[in-house]
Amino acid sequence: MIKLRQLILIILLLSIISCIEKEKQQETEETDSTKLNQGIQIGQFDKINSKILNQERKLIIYVPESVNDPKRKRKQYPVVYLLDGVYNFMPFVGMLKQYSEMNDTKILPEMIVVGIENADFKSRMMDFSPTTDGNPKQYGGGEKFLSFIKKELFPYIEENYSGSNNRTIIGHSFGGLVVMNALTNHSEMFDNYLMIDGSLYFDNELFLKNSKYSLKDKDLKGKNFYIGIANTATYGSSLESIKSDTIQANRYVRHSLNLVNQINEMNTGLNMKWKYYENDTHGSSAFLSQLDGFRFFYSWFEFKKEQYYRSKYFIPKTKEDRFANLTELHFENVSKKLGYNFKPEKDWVSGYAYSLNSFQNQPQQAIETYKLNIKYYPKTPSVYKDLADFYLSQKDTSNAIVNYKKALTFEENVSINDTLNKIE
Repeated sequence: MIKLRQLILIILLLSIISCIEKEKQQETEETDSTKLNQGIQIGQFDKINSKILNQERKLIIYVPESVNDPKRKRKQYPVVYLLDGVYNFMPFVGMLKQYSEMNDTKILPEMIVVGIENADFKSRMMDFSPTTDGNPKQYGGGEKFLSFIKKELFPYIEENYSGSNNRTIIGHSFGGLVVMNALTNHSEMFDNYLMIDGSLYFDNELFLKNSKYSLKDKDLKGKNFYIGIANTATYGSSLESIKSDTIQANRYVRHSLNLVNQINEMNTGLNMKWKYYENDTHGSSAFLSQLDGFRFFYSWFEFKKEQYYRSKYFIPKTKEDRFANLTELHFENVSKKLGYNFKPEKDWVSGYAYSLNSFQNQPQQAIETYKLNIKYYPKTPSVYKDLADFYLSQKDTSNAIVNYKKALTFEENVSINDTLNKIE
């Protein structure tokens, strides 16, 4: 009887141990699953119900990292509308992050990217083509597609994602027809137009030969157009030979060159640049065209004169070259170009002010820059505290007290009160 009881006890113990092990295994699997779900995410899926297209359209959207930081979030961001959204999204966003967010590069502004997914291949052909080319069942929905973007997608992005009116459209291959149709007949929609190896052969070279779709006599001042041309020509062809040959395989290159020549002969005010990517194919040229195109579109964004102050020994000879003045003028220009107020980040300005004193040994310039930060952020207590701390380090107690007290008018701060009690 005792042996039976012992056997039952052993079986119960083994069952309990087995259950514990299973629970541990399940917890491990759930933890591993959670870790997998916490992988790198660079976009979020969304959708919009379009009455114009009479269908639901899927979107994949990237928002800059600063959107999730209350101290750095901007009220508005430029928006990139990316055709063939899924295909182009990841490489484009990777490039944009590198040039706008990584390692304080700041060559491009942070932007929202809206990848517009195609419903299917048939829908792509219909949406991207401005005319029917004699086949209304397959082509001709381009005007309706642009109407959807303008009347439904623009308001949706601007309301839900802090998108601004500074807009860029990117179209590759057949998507280039959308870019050309927008530039030709709806130029108010975008500031920047990027066409990569556009299918300009469509409908008997519509955008090269049809006056309704010509850029001639259009006022395109303030608009930017970048054309990327891949090397899809036959072996042995050169740019000069392609211009005059009739080889079918060379038509992508030839038509793009013809468009460039036409635009150069027109007085439209269009700011255009193009590049022939001799070492790249129809597909691989997309990434480089986007990189070069955006550096062309936003060539004015990088604060290049900031480099003066990377030298410890730079001393401005004129008032215009003083750091605060250079900063203010640069960001005024950026704001004008973007179409809305764009100011430098608060911590960036205070960091430079500190450096001007500690690195360049120019305390007066430091004061000017701290005060510029107050001009940018007049209701933020930390900018007054930064200036007060600086005055205190310079033994200027009276000015330190004034600015500490100003900071306290916006927010109570125990540390500031303690400092005031010590110095007053």
